[in-house]
Amino acid sequence: MKIKEPVSTITHLVTCILAVIGTVYLVMKARGDTVKVLSMSIYGLSLILLYGASSAYHWVNSTDKVERVLKKVDHLAIFVLIAGTYTPVLIYGLEGAWRISMVSTIWVLALAGMIVKFFFINVPRWVSSVIYVSMGWFAVVPFYHLVQVYVTEAIILMILGGILYSIGALVYARKWFDFIPNKFGFHENFHLWVMAGSIVHFLMIVLFILPL
Repeated sequence: MKIKEPVSTITHLVTCILAVIGTVYLVMKARGDTVKVLSMSIYGLSLILLYGASSAYHWVNSTDKVERVLKKVDHLAIFVLIAGTYTPVLIYGLEGAWRISMVSTIWVLALAGMIVKFFFINVPRWVSSVIYVSMGWFAVVPFYHLVQVYVTEAIILMILGGILYSIGALVYARKWFDFIPNKFGFHENFHLWVMAGSIVHFLMIVLFILPL
């Protein structure tokens, strides 16, 4: 079978494999702490889902119906990753009512976003980008509490990852840039920014949240 978009497929397939390895590592290190195992599993599975769904969507040449389904799963997985990444961050960075309300809110927002994208998959790129970025910067709400718990290095990685994701969203919305037409265009460029954001946030979690 001919790969539909080789660069996007290969880069995200490799990242998906790394996500599987990373998830196993996180869960193994979290053994003995049920809450940590669950939060790391949610985060890891959200990574695997995003990059697995993206790989499938950009790989498969099929009927319009099949590709539409794959496209929906690909887009819905973005909301899952945002909420999945926030889950351990909020669980270990907040306490009491703040923890419950913020974790609940991010997942409700993710569900709402998934419902919107499920029924309106072809909304303009800028609309999708605004939704993703708005959810991605959700941390500004409990930011004061997070900086009381996490060390400066963790906060820097949290913000840096958000910036990388946001640049990716801007690249996606503005279609920047077609470096090599039909081979490495704005979409492939967008994927690289997303991968960079994922790597930075993974480092934040493995270095500063997993040990807590």
